[in-house]
This record gives sequence, C-alpha cells and structure tokens, in this order.
Amino acid sequence: MKLALAFILASSGLAQAQSLISSADFFNPDFEARRPAPGGVITLSVNTTLYNPGSQSAGDVTWTHQAGGLVQAGIALVADVNLAAYTQTIGNSLVFGRDLNVDLLGLPDLGGLLTGTVNSVTGASAINSWDSSATVSNLALSEGVLYSASFNVSSGAGLNLNALSAANFSLLSGGVAIEDINSVETLNVLNLLTLGGGLATIDFQFYAPAGADDLTFEFDAATIANVNLLGTITDNQTVLQFTNFSVAPVPEPSTLALASLGFMVILRRRRPCGI
Repeated sequence: MKLALAFILASSGLAQAQSLISSADFFNPDFEARRPAPGGVITLSVNTTLYNPGSQSAGDVTWTHQAGGLVQAGIALVADVNLAAYTQTIGNSLVFGRDLNVDLLGLPDLGGLLTGTVNSVTGASAINSWDSSATVSNLALSEGVLYSASFNVSSGAGLNLNALSAANFSLLSGGVAIEDINSVETLNVLNLLTLGGGLATIDFQFYAPAGADDLTFEFDAATIANVNLLGTITDNQTVLQFTNFSVAPVPEPSTLALASLGFMVILRRRRPCGI
C-alpha cells in the first residue's frame, strides 16, 4: 500500500513539491560585511556610507553583503570604542545586526573615561543600513508554473522597531522584479511579531517568467537618524534575522484531488472483509 501511495503522489507531482534549494544551502557561504574601524581616533566620528567587502559564492548561491553605520571614539593610549552595523550569513540565517567593540590598549581605565567614551558612542545619532542579496542559479523553473516562496523573520530582544525607517524584500529574475514586499507590510509583520513573540513568516506566490533559470532575493533595512532608539546595546545585537527559506512549486488543485482520491482507494482496500 505504501508503494501505491508513493506512486500516486509521484504521478500527481506532489513528490516534486519540495523546496528547490535547501534553506541551509541558501544561507551559504558564511561571511560578514562590517566596516573595519580605523585606528587613532580620539574624537567622536560617524561614517554612514555602505561598506561592501565583495561577493562570495557557495554552490549555486552567490551572496553580496553591504552594511552602513560606524560610530567610533577613543582615548589616547587607553582604549578604542566603536559601534558598527554588520550584515552576515551564518549557519541557517541572514543577520542584520550591530556590534559594540571595546578594545583596551593595555592600560587601565582612567577615572571612568572609558565608560564616558562608551556612552558617547552608543548614544550618538547615526543612520544604520543593511543590504544583502542572494542570486540562486541553475534552477529548473517552469514557465507558467506557480511557485511559493517563504521565510521567517524575527527581531532582536528589547528592540524598538519604530527606529527602523525601512525593511524591504524583493524577488527578481534577470534583473526584472517579480515581487516587492515594502516596508509597510514588513514592519507590520514585525510589529505583530514583537507583540506576540516568536517568529513571523513572510510568504507569497509567483509565476516563473519565460526562460528563467535564476532568482535573486534582496533584503534591506535602515534606521532613522536616532539609531540609539533601537534600544541599549552592550556587545553584539541582532536587529533582524531571516531563517527557514523555501521556494517550491505549488501543486495544482487537480493533482491534490487525484492524490486524495488515491489515498481514499488505499484506505478502502485496507478495510477488513465484511465492512
């Protein structure tokens, strides 16, 4: 009976409805975009331009990361303090975050100067921005077939998402936009997420365009000038995290009906005699 059910599922197309690329493969390779802090800074400095370390590939996936926002201050011969935005693929996730680094240069803090420097850095007004794109190639997309795409999104603990001025997602093929999920939709999902806790899911459906064998997925977000409104930070802080990526063909209603009919036939055959 199991073989019969497997045959029905295969013939109906349901067996091929798995994701076109696994979530773990999608978020490869692991690498980060984070502007390195120049040495020798004494007064407070702010750099909001995007930093791009280039693209990296693993298998059929190529990621490009950019991150903007670096606030830095230092105490001569004592410490260097910087707060930088970073974008990173790691494990089974894409992370938009910010990282506070305090580098003691071999001498003890003098009269609380270090604490004051940290406070000036974390309280500075600066625009943070995150931008990542992933192009997946060698996909066997079928023109006219309906596909479903989804991913989970979560925000870091204790964050005030009102400090985000943008959070967008786009899907393209051959440079042509297929789907745009704008800031209003994304931030509404995230606000509900913050109130309810846990993960939120963004999903949508699209038809593959003619001749398409690659898809590009773009994720971006930005803060308003008062980035400190996101909340306090002591070291490394996740702002947004994207996980559980999936793209799969959507079974047609007729194939679902065929599978249901086949399953009913199997159940009837399993009934004892006389029933």
